[in-house]
Amino acid sequence: MDMTEKLRQLAFTPMRTQRPSATKEILNQASTEAEVVDGNKVVHYVWGEGQRRVLLVHGWSGNAGHVAVLADALVRAGCTAVIVDLPGHGESEGKESSVIHFAKAIEAANDRYGPIHAVVAHSLGAAATTYAMSRGLAVNKAVFFNPISSYTTLWRRSREVMQVPPETIAEVRARAEEWLGVKFDDIEPVTAAPGFSSELLIVHDEDDTESPVSDSEALVNAWPRAELVKVENLGHTRVLRDEGMVRRTVDFVTGAEGVLPSP
Repeated sequence: MDMTEKLRQLAFTPMRTQRPSATKEILNQASTEAEVVDGNKVVHYVWGEGQRRVLLVHGWSGNAGHVAVLADALVRAGCTAVIVDLPGHGESEGKESSVIHFAKAIEAANDRYGPIHAVVAHSLGAAATTYAMSRGLAVNKAVFFNPISSYTTLWRRSREVMQVPPETIAEVRARAEEWLGVKFDDIEPVTAAPGFSSELLIVHDEDDTESPVSDSEALVNAWPRAELVKVENLGHTRVLRDEGMVRRTVDFVTGAEGVLPSP
């Protein structure tokens, strides 16, 4: 195996993380279901019987526990909540994963539980949601927390983490595109955004080191019906359980249609 392939595998192998202890009780109350997506088992957690169905999507190296507080609040507000442990994460199978694997799992969840009223997504899960929407996923509303909004930025950060020269990361990116059958430039969220009619709320910590807020500013500017809420001192994941932001999410998801201006 050459070095480029080793680096590609490294870049697309998520770290399995433990569920946050504070959310285990919430997950234990869910109905756990599984289906096969691309040959691997994908696990879903389902709560509630409300007509509004909300799909929650965690980020890279995350799991269902990271968005469970949001799910619990949505169920209490009368929604049905579904969290998917994405491929290679949580209790789902798979070693390697990617935004393409994520999107296929999101689409499979929509096929199983849809129609989906809203998607609440974190980090790379937001990028995957955008890609799934460009492929036909129809939702009324979306909430993105600290989204990965630019693959260009993501690859630049990957180069810094791997500590390799620009030409090496370019080779890794090309190998990844061959593996996934996509060109990252063609699936940039900001490129797809102008065609979306869904309402979007983005919550982004201004000091997030995983994803720069400037990328979310660009996404909001490209998305016809979008709002950006900037926060401070909530980090990349703590924002997902902040009481104020959880309440803001529930109000947005359950509020009247058309709360944001039409394009």
